[in-house]
Amino acid sequence: MNIGSVIKKYRKEAGYTQEEMANRLGVTTPAVNKWENGNSKPDIELLSPIARLLHISLDTLLSFQEKLTDFEIGEFIQKMDKMFSEEGYEKTYQWAVNTIKKYPNCNLLIWQIAVMLDSRRIIGECDNPDKYDEQINAWYEIALNDEEEKIQHHAADSLFGFYLRKKDYAMAEKYLRYFSDYDPVKKVKMGQLYMKQGKTEDAYEKLEDVVFSTYTTLNLTFGTMITQALEEKNHEYAKYLAKKMSILANVFDMGKYHECAAMLNVVVAEKDVKGTFQMAKQLLENVDTMGDFRESKLYQHMKFRDTENPYAKEMKKALLEGFRTEEEFSYMNGYEPWDQFIHE
Repeated sequence: MNIGSVIKKYRKEAGYTQEEMANRLGVTTPAVNKWENGNSKPDIELLSPIARLLHISLDTLLSFQEKLTDFEIGEFIQKMDKMFSEEGYEKTYQWAVNTIKKYPNCNLLIWQIAVMLDSRRIIGECDNPDKYDEQINAWYEIALNDEEEKIQHHAADSLFGFYLRKKDYAMAEKYLRYFSDYDPVKKVKMGQLYMKQGKTEDAYEKLEDVVFSTYTTLNLTFGTMITQALEEKNHEYAKYLAKKMSILANVFDMGKYHECAAMLNVVVAEKDVKGTFQMAKQLLENVDTMGDFRESKLYQHMKFRDTENPYAKEMKKALLEGFRTEEEFSYMNGYEPWDQFIHE
């Protein structure tokens, strides 16, 4: 809410007309009208009289300052960064206290100022870093109560880091409740917490689960992008994405089958006879590798139900049946290597 809107709101609540308010302040009625329409702002010496007349505090009157743009916040942080170098930690801290008093409701600014002060003391730029604990954490707690989930997460992350450094693991874990159980960031932080507590096996299992889940998400994402690219007849882009998908499967130790699978859709869309034959053959030959990730060192602390794929034979039959009967492979009919392959 800008200052004009604040004046208009509380003027009406106080029962004044614009003319009555103008007379009491010794200004013209058009001046009040311009304030309320946002065409001008009151002179600074009028702020206190306006607040008294409307029976509100200066903080309320100046509530237009509670929200800042990202650009404005960035300017404050740049100024703060420069102050550390030119004036030292303590003077910068005092400037931060005064700035937050001026913008007490801008939680993103409060969090960023707290982070700047926190990080500088961590790297040893102040003589007595512990004396700032209470105030910096109080600022984090303010940001923690913001209505935006993003700012809550930022603040919770900062408090988690603080208590992790202090080896107060119970308090560190408390702030993880602000993250969803489905959020991989929470799992990573749980892994960090377990490491600090000496629960190495639990930590590796939690972190490996993040790696595995990340592949699943990326695989789904790339698959969706490939499908869309093929619908748009953009085969070149689809092929590029399929190659990336193959590399991902290799990096995440998913097995040869997963390295080949994405490209089949591309060659089928292109009706590439030789390419389709090669990809189909590779898939069939590598069905047994679908569970290779279970044997990978990358997931050695995770617990999987099966150590091998008990359905490999059935999957091979299903693949062959699809190659024989699915309409999308009809363009392969008459290609001798294909006919021999699907009828083996």
